[in-house]
Amino acid sequence: MTTEKCQNFVIFYGSQTGNAEWIAKNIHQESIERGFISECYVLDDYNKVDFSKEKVLVFVISNTGDGDPPDNSIKFFRFLRKIKSKTYLSHAKFSILGLGDTNYSNFNNTAKRLEKKLLDLGGSSFYNTGLADDAVGLESIVDPWIANLWLALANVCVQKQKDSGIDVTESIVSLSIKDNSQNTNNLQSSENDSHLTNGNESESIKLGNKILLDLTDIVDSDQLTAIPRIPTVFCKISRLNKEKVTTPLPSFLASSSRILNTRINAVRCLTHPNAVKKTLHLELDIKDLEFSFIPGDAFEIFAPNHEVLVKGILNTLGINENMAHEEISIEAAEGIVDLPIHLKKFVSTSIFELLQYGVDLTSLPRKALLRMMADYTSDDQEKRSLFFLCSKQGSQQLNRLYEQRPTILDLLVTFPSCKPPIERLLDTLPQHQPRYYSIVNSPLMNPNELHFAFNIVDYYTPNPYNIQKHGVCTTWLDKLCGYVNEMNVRTILNSNITIPIALKTNQSGFNVPSDISKPLIMIGPGTGVAPFIGFLQHRELQFLSENNDKHLGDMWLFYGCRDKEKDFLYRKELEGFVERGILKELFVAVSRAPDAGVDGKPKYVQDIMRIKGRDIFELITKKDAIIFVCGDAKGMAKGVNDALADILVEHGQMQQSEALDLLKKWLREKRYLRDLWG
Repeated sequence: MTTEKCQNFVIFYGSQTGNAEWIAKNIHQESIERGFISECYVLDDYNKVDFSKEKVLVFVISNTGDGDPPDNSIKFFRFLRKIKSKTYLSHAKFSILGLGDTNYSNFNNTAKRLEKKLLDLGGSSFYNTGLADDAVGLESIVDPWIANLWLALANVCVQKQKDSGIDVTESIVSLSIKDNSQNTNNLQSSENDSHLTNGNESESIKLGNKILLDLTDIVDSDQLTAIPRIPTVFCKISRLNKEKVTTPLPSFLASSSRILNTRINAVRCLTHPNAVKKTLHLELDIKDLEFSFIPGDAFEIFAPNHEVLVKGILNTLGINENMAHEEISIEAAEGIVDLPIHLKKFVSTSIFELLQYGVDLTSLPRKALLRMMADYTSDDQEKRSLFFLCSKQGSQQLNRLYEQRPTILDLLVTFPSCKPPIERLLDTLPQHQPRYYSIVNSPLMNPNELHFAFNIVDYYTPNPYNIQKHGVCTTWLDKLCGYVNEMNVRTILNSNITIPIALKTNQSGFNVPSDISKPLIMIGPGTGVAPFIGFLQHRELQFLSENNDKHLGDMWLFYGCRDKEKDFLYRKELEGFVERGILKELFVAVSRAPDAGVDGKPKYVQDIMRIKGRDIFELITKKDAIIFVCGDAKGMAKGVNDALADILVEHGQMQQSEALDLLKKWLREKRYLRDLWG
């Protein structure tokens, strides 16, 4: 007896940065071309679908923070939690593609949670769950998962006879490749080309950098496999034939009620000029603005892409300044129901504004971008090279390209005959993301101000490339503040320098507890200490203002820096908290001290934690302390988690697996809270 196939299926996506949305909408479009009937919705639009009738569901979902669901899926997860019936989805089949990062211990937690809940509600899986890892490249899982999805869908859904000529079974591109090794100068940088960044920042961005590639193997590949399909055409641009009025902020920022334009009051450099990293502390004026926060909250800054980078791209594509600033509208292309969410915000805009605020110009290129570029490349060898880079055979050179962290301008400079329309760049480039920062101060101390700290992102790619790269937001802020570098000197800014910000939704519960008697263990090396300054300020002022007999709970801070004299952030403040009895213990790991890591001397915060293991264990188990960790997810967070597990094993008399399970339990119970970044 055969099961009757469903007439259609529904794709849902939950997306924080736009990747899951882009993947879901491309699946939706390709499914139509393959003869399926499908609909595509963001998860928070779940009420547009009748779950009692839908029989085939596909989910594409990412994570935010330490395994939390994306902001545009929170309502959906609340909806699921309220459903108690074990047969609610007994009629439905599903499949899930999760986008995660193994740098975080809760790898793909949202996808795993979703899968468990759907099974608990009686649903069954028709195709294996895919768990993509951004630490090694999402495409290594995403591409084969999508390629094999169609056969699985055909087993549960009706597939009409396709007439688009798509090969359902595999993606192979046959190329006639000749040995053109004598004419490869336009593909490979000379030694001089690799040093285009010497000089000032603006000049290096303006020129772009040719990408160093070894394409000798291309002559051996007559057939290239696993090439992405041509990306879906999502948008079209209509010119309104008049010059756009230039405003300080794009219309989507100026018109949003949640986005506030704040003035920078003051800046202080927290590090010595000779420190490895430069760290700034900024103070923003939020007087008369509706902005309520508590220590532990974070906020987002909407920084533009570098103006010189945008001009370089426009110049390379032959778009003059008048055309770049003409007022335009952006609309869904023919056959497309809706624009991607991030493009829908730009109602009346300009090409210049779209490139500054709409799309990411500096993140690693998707294979789909390279595939699209090949279609608009006139030089035969450049075209073959782009096909090669996005194929299975070109994976080694693609990794080499990734090591060089190219911008879209670098790609256009490397393949100069590539002239894609702006619309196709908008189709394939990711959404330009706001940057998130922890709030440093307490509203009890500075009710009209918002303080935050950050490292200036400025680095060189590894040898042999040695190309200087700059952050988008941090270098912009550094420039706005006048490049101050004198250590711990507060500079008041008298000009009306403003930046757009918005409060970030806090799902994790990473906030200072209202009960001042609750003991806290705070672990935050480097700028990870930022929220704990607010914790300490808040606790001190609460303690001084409350007329009750509650004692102040012990607060321990494990902090780390490279050099006490050069980058001990907030040293004066922290030592003051200790002197006044607010901070019970301050432990500082100095990683570049002469004796760090020698003869058992601590080098990192996790080393001090192990030394203080018995005290930490008693503080947690006997006094019910809450553990807060803030900082780098890749190295520090894992090291701290391992140290906590070792402490539980040694002092709690348990097995390693039991210790790890207990830490996971504490994470769920919010006794162990983490604010991490990649």
